[in-house]
Amino acid sequence: MDEDLPKRVRAPQFQPTARLPETEDVSEDTEATVAEAPPSTKQVFVAYSYRTYPKADYRRVFSELEKTYDVQFVFADEKITNMHIMTKIISYIRSSDFSLFDISGWNPNVTLELGWAMASVPAGWYICFDPTKTAMEEVPSDLRGIDRIQYGSYVELQTKLSALLEQRYPKRKAGGIDSFLDEQRQHVLENLGKQPGLSMKALAQLLGVETGVAQLVMQPLVGKKVETTGRRRGMKYYLKGQVPKRGSS
Repeated sequence: MDEDLPKRVRAPQFQPTARLPETEDVSEDTEATVAEAPPSTKQVFVAYSYRTYPKADYRRVFSELEKTYDVQFVFADEKITNMHIMTKIISYIRSSDFSLFDISGWNPNVTLELGWAMASVPAGWYICFDPTKTAMEEVPSDLRGIDRIQYGSYVELQTKLSALLEQRYPKRKAGGIDSFLDEQRQHVLENLGKQPGLSMKALAQLLGVETGVAQLVMQPLVGKKVETTGRRRGMKYYLKGQVPKRGSS
């Protein structure tokens, strides 16, 4: 009967399904397009409102986490540079494995930094939030639905950050005081190469330790690998051979 029908209504002929590419070809194409993950810097940038929390109390959370996990937290005010503040913050965000933006108190500077990170490093940021510090209606609606690290105390913040770090960084191996001091000395030498002329107070902040511990770190370095200028509180530290000459600008 099909032959008696007009051509325009002739029953369609069956067409075999197109064959999929061989498995080996798919694998080769996939491997060619997958980019390698960037190496870990073991650094995390933290932005928060300095007016909302006492500095020592808030940062103690991160100092404790650094003792447990092989990671360093950096804050915008810890290092002195000749860069504009936003340029410096962008450099920290880019050089970190990821960033934490604590929007408690809804600080405009933290909001600006978060906006830049959301646009530039979509997978490299997390929001922290204490609802007792900010009414939810003050937070833009497009941020309310985003998964966040919500906490109500420093202990809860540390616990939830531990869960995050557990997925990314190994725990530090237990060691004696000598191995700890040696590790800190290496850290000091690396940073003095980048930022010569740091004071003892600045070095202590950089290491996240008390001034007395920083002095223990520096004692065997002075005269061998490090030189100083000035006295007491005005003393500055330089790698050996890098002390500026008098009269030089």
